[in-house]
Amino acid sequence: MKTPEIRVTPGRVFVVALAARAWHWALNPVSMPFVGDALEYDAFSRSLVESGRYLGPNGEVASRMPGYPLFLAGVRLVSGGSLDATLALQCVLGALTCVFLIDLARRFLPEKWALVCGVIAALYYDLIMPAAAPLSEALFSFFLVLSAWALYRPSWKPMRRALVFGALSGCLYLIRPEPLPYIVCTIFLLPYIWAKFSRREVFSALAVFALVVGLWVGRNYAQFGRIIPASTVGKSVGYLSMYLPAAKMGLAGERHAPPATMTELERDADYAAAWRRLAATLTWPQIAKGYVYNLLSILYPFLPEYDWTYVFIVPFWLFGCVIAARRRELWPVAGAVLFSLSVFTFFGGYASRYRQGVSPFIVLLAVVGMKAARDARAGARFSRWTGGWLGANLFIWLFQAQARQLALWLRAVSWGH
Repeated sequence: MKTPEIRVTPGRVFVVALAARAWHWALNPVSMPFVGDALEYDAFSRSLVESGRYLGPNGEVASRMPGYPLFLAGVRLVSGGSLDATLALQCVLGALTCVFLIDLARRFLPEKWALVCGVIAALYYDLIMPAAAPLSEALFSFFLVLSAWALYRPSWKPMRRALVFGALSGCLYLIRPEPLPYIVCTIFLLPYIWAKFSRREVFSALAVFALVVGLWVGRNYAQFGRIIPASTVGKSVGYLSMYLPAAKMGLAGERHAPPATMTELERDADYAAAWRRLAATLTWPQIAKGYVYNLLSILYPFLPEYDWTYVFIVPFWLFGCVIAARRRELWPVAGAVLFSLSVFTFFGGYASRYRQGVSPFIVLLAVVGMKAARDARAGARFSRWTGGWLGANLFIWLFQAQARQLALWLRAVSWGH
């Protein structure tokens, strides 16, 4: 009896992706009350719905970008404040991200490999986990892929592609500010990547992007009487990104804490002064070592569980980056990942979560690398190597407690703590 062939389609990828996210959510229910970033996002959204004002848990005016709180507020208005409704919608957006990623991948890969990209994204833990958390990563990933999908849409004229990319990139920036270098560089590179684009499309995309972002900047100017393009916590994040690894290495004393009576702008300026004082006590090699620690921690495979899906695609992702250096049309995709990792190294700190927002592009580059490796090595050799690498990762996953202890020991030996 012939075994029926299971045909992979974008619709089936959507179903698998939605089921994977719903299953993870069921196994990992969100605990209340919120803490950390989730607490602040929730407070801003509650304030929007209940008072029509954008205020944080302690009366902050602009300590968080408005994109995700606006999303939460919209869901709250429709659902009456249901957390389940928010997470269910994020699961749907996560599944849609995989579908749009398939169509985006078709710009670089044959159909079979584009579907492989969708399947990996559907089962990729760094894209599954954020959907079931009240944090901004799932929404960020969706707009990241959607904006790139519009930019690479072959049936649209260049002006339409530029305008829609500028508008969606503005929404992406309002969710989190770290893609700003990627967005601006991509817009200026448009004529260099595609001959049909001209300076007219470049300035049009910049204008639309500036218009969307200008709504937030103008609002902040009305509140503070000064230009604040992102948030009021940039200096504090910069300080912590230096302090935390320095403290881990035993090079910093007690963590600085501004007086509670300070305004949010005064606190940000106070953190800037604390950053300068801390930097003055460290040597350049020590500072560099701290930032390398941040970067390696962002790439760390334990969350604290061993993320074998991430480690499995790492060599293909790195190979995909090499391929992207020679293919101009891939520069925006690779640039988004490069800029994000760089920004979080200096304005984020050590947390594996910081790679999750750009995970769709990590997956896409990995599949580009996977196809190139398959083309370079005969099918049987590629299959044996890939199967062995997958088996090794599953073996480490089975013994992840011991593997994590070994990784922590190596980190302690390497970084002196």
